[in-house]
Amino acid sequence: MRVIVVDDEELALQQFRMEAEPLPGVEIAGSFMQPEEALEYIEEHTVEAAFLDIEMPGMNGIELAEKMRKISPKLVIIFITGYEQYTLDAFRVKADYYMLKPYDRKDIMEIMERARLLSKRQRKRVFFQTFGRFDLFVDGQAVHFSNVKAKELLALCVDRQGGSVTLSEAVDKLWEDRAYDDRVKNLYRKAVMYLRQLLKEHGVEEVFKSSRGACNIDPSKADCDYYQLLEGEPEAMRLWKVADSYMEEYSWAEETYAGLVKLTGGDKIKK
Repeated sequence: MRVIVVDDEELALQQFRMEAEPLPGVEIAGSFMQPEEALEYIEEHTVEAAFLDIEMPGMNGIELAEKMRKISPKLVIIFITGYEQYTLDAFRVKADYYMLKPYDRKDIMEIMERARLLSKRQRKRVFFQTFGRFDLFVDGQAVHFSNVKAKELLALCVDRQGGSVTLSEAVDKLWEDRAYDDRVKNLYRKAVMYLRQLLKEHGVEEVFKSSRGACNIDPSKADCDYYQLLEGEPEAMRLWKVADSYMEEYSWAEETYAGLVKLTGGDKIKK
């Protein structure tokens, strides 16, 4: 992971390099005492994370972070400071992490692992929205489904978090009023074929897997508000509280909704 560090004290830069350079998978692309030089660098080079001191003369770390966000919106920003009073300012510019001085190699290692996971997630092209109504986004754009049952099948796979959805389960959930015969099995197969073709057209076919009599998604290939909530991410919790619903167009999703209400401390189930 390519990182830069910005601090107006040379000793602080030396300490960071000493602690971070031995860590596997970490490449210190640059260390800067002047914030302007750091800005110029990320304009021309790929950087995945930036460790910023906050209290610096001239342009402080908060201001620097705001400018960096405009240049590289997906840059993971970690503030390093000895002053806890800057916490609210850090949150205001949507800093990803906050590390207090003094720190050691273990602290950096833990932050780097979180930053690595966050950076990897930010690079995913696929996002499944489950709070409210279900939708699929590729590169930030909503994908239109002309086959509504195919969309529901994909939603069911997302609900299973990568677990297999069998043909019989899909028929039971999506075609509950139909007899389990060759006709309904053919509807399932058409939905699977439609999904494979649609996702291929958008260049994200790897997110959906199908085999004889079953299908599933690969959760490592996509982001999802539901999964983020299960991981305890604050932004996902905020979105959940605003929506207070989960795939509301599908009756089979009520069980998962009830589990989420219980998980997040809710006291009643929406009807």
